[in-house]
Order: sequence, then C-alpha cells, then structure tokens
Amino acid sequence: METNNRSLRREFARLDNGWPESYAWAIEQMPCPAYCCSHDGAVIHRNASAKRIWGETQHSAQTSRWDGFAALRDLDGQPLDKDDSPAALAAAGDSPVPTELLALCQDGQLRRVVIHAKPVFDEQGAIMGALCCLTDVSEKRRLQERALGAANARDDFLGMLAHELRNPLAPIMSIAGALQLSNADPKIAKMATIVQRQTKQLARFITDLLDASRVDCFCDLQVEIRVCTEDDILALALDAVEPEVRARKQRLVVEVNDRDASLRCDPERVAQALGNVLRNASAFTPDGEEICLRVFVEGDVLRVEVVDCGAGIAAEDLPHVFEPFERRAVAPGRAPEGAGLGLTIAKGVCEAHGGSIDVRSAGLGLGTTVSLALPVAVGAV
Repeated sequence: METNNRSLRREFARLDNGWPESYAWAIEQMPCPAYCCSHDGAVIHRNASAKRIWGETQHSAQTSRWDGFAALRDLDGQPLDKDDSPAALAAAGDSPVPTELLALCQDGQLRRVVIHAKPVFDEQGAIMGALCCLTDVSEKRRLQERALGAANARDDFLGMLAHELRNPLAPIMSIAGALQLSNADPKIAKMATIVQRQTKQLARFITDLLDASRVDCFCDLQVEIRVCTEDDILALALDAVEPEVRARKQRLVVEVNDRDASLRCDPERVAQALGNVLRNASAFTPDGEEICLRVFVEGDVLRVEVVDCGAGIAAEDLPHVFEPFERRAVAPGRAPEGAGLGLTIAKGVCEAHGGSIDVRSAGLGLGTTVSLALPVAVGAV
C-alpha cells in the first residue's frame, strides 16, 4: 500500500492541475463504468459508461452522492445507506473488498453490480476521495439463476419419472417369477426369464435416474455401511452383468485373491459401481473378446480393476468420462446404450466411501482400464 501511495504522490507532484481533475482523462479511457468522488461524496468525474449504467439525468448528476445510483441495497434487498457504501468507506481511508450490491438506477432499472473502490491521496498524504469502478453482473447472475432453475426442474422431473416407472415393476417381477416356477412349458419359462431379466435391467436404469438428481454433489449419495465380504459384492455385481456378457459371447475372467476378505461398506452401492463399470466394458468390447476383473486387498484398501480390449478412449475425451450423460462410441456395429450415467454414479459411490476411481486408455481401439480404490477392507474373516 505504501508503494502505491508514493506512486500516487509522485503523480500529483508531476501534474499541476490537482486532484481530481488530473484523473479525468484516465477515467474517460476506462472501458468499464468508472468515476471519482471527493472526500465528502461529491462525484467529480464519471465516464460515459458510468452515466449509462446510472441512467443519469441532468438533475441526478447535480445531486449525486458517492455514486450516481438512486439507491443501493444489499443482496437481501435491504436498503444500504450511501454513507456505508464502498466509495464512502474508501474515502474514509478503508480499502473495502469488491462488494456486490443491488443498485436502483435513475431510470428505474434494478441492477446487480460489483463496486470496486480505493482511497486516493494527495501529495501530502491526505485522503482526497475515492476512485471507483463498477462491474455489471446482472446478466451473469440472471443466467446463473436460470441454469439453477433448469437443474432443479430436471432433478424434480427425474425423481418423479423414476418414482412413476418403479411402481409397476414389483408386480411384473412377481408374475415373471411365478411363471418360471409354475409353468411346465419351457418356452413360457424362457419368456418369463427374459421378462424378469429385462425388468431387473429397467429397475437398474430407474435407480440411475434417481441417482442422476444427485450427481452434482457426490457426497449426497446415500450409503449404508455394514460388514460384508468380497464375495457378497461380486455375486451382486456379476449377477447384473453376466446376461449381457453371455449374450455377446464374451469371456469374463475374474481374479480374486480372497473372496472372504471382510469389508465395511455398502455392498449394494459398491456392486452398483462395479456393475456399471463391467457393463461399460462389455458394451465397448467386441463380441467374443475377453474382459478381465481383478479384485485384491492392499492394507485397508479394496482395489478393483476392470480391463477390456475394446473401443478405447481418445485422449481428449478422458477428462470428460465422469460427466453426466456423456456417451461415447461403443464397439463397431453396436448402438450406444444406457443414459451415460454409469461412470458418473460409479464415481459418486467411490467418493461416498472415501475412495476414488481412475480411467486410463492408450487411445481409440486400444482398450480401457478402470481402477477403483476403496478404503473399506478390515482383514480376513
């Protein structure tokens, strides 16, 4: 601050027309609204941008104090005395931080502005007044509010849709199960199996829709921690993906060092994350190829790796793989599937357990490796 003060004092000493007229030319050149006022609040110089944002009239220009706005309010809408404005504080010797306020313009418009104000000193070191500039953030805040409103509307819609879709699934599952057990006709039993399998897939998709309303804050994903084993999680995850792997004649190689390793986690959630990763690997891998799943414990960390030899990921796409609704090209001749939420939700599950997930690929056509690290292991049972 002292260095700046000395610089200002030298400037005053070099110029002979005094404060604040010596700043008039500089203020006029500023692209943003800028002005200076004396120690008693009189606005001495203002540029054209300031006049426009104030909606200044001849009458208002003569009665301005500390700025050319008709009134200032805080962000809650409460009136702010002009003598407590950033310009007044700067003229009193303070260095207020840039302050966002609601400003009522002379033409009746209400704007959101950020006021930057600094004290200015004469050649003897006495405060002459304040130099101020304004940033109009009205449009920026309006767009932010619209974006927030759209996000809230999306979340409400997804929640409502998921709830309405889930209601009929339970009776469909029950009927399909009854048909499997009671019908001697193998064709009907097979159709019932397909209905049951597809209903389970739809149930998973609906769960993804519900989770999608919380993907912007991963810590909001609900987890219920309890003791389980690696085998519990593997059984849940593999049950979800094996029908797809079999249908594509792919080979799922599972390497586990200790299926009975004891864990403290939400097994359904971890299986959901692992199932999402495995379904992605299956979708991106050509028919008949191999997918490798490795599960092992290092200290208190459960490490899971899913390695495929499929479509791979371009380097420029890697930073975006966890973004909601991101859908990449899959194996040749295969249409994209799912809502593009699999890795987003997997990341949320990992972070809700205090862990992490990483995706690596050497490039298109060179396969993908997804690694999960969850600090949930508590030793062998």
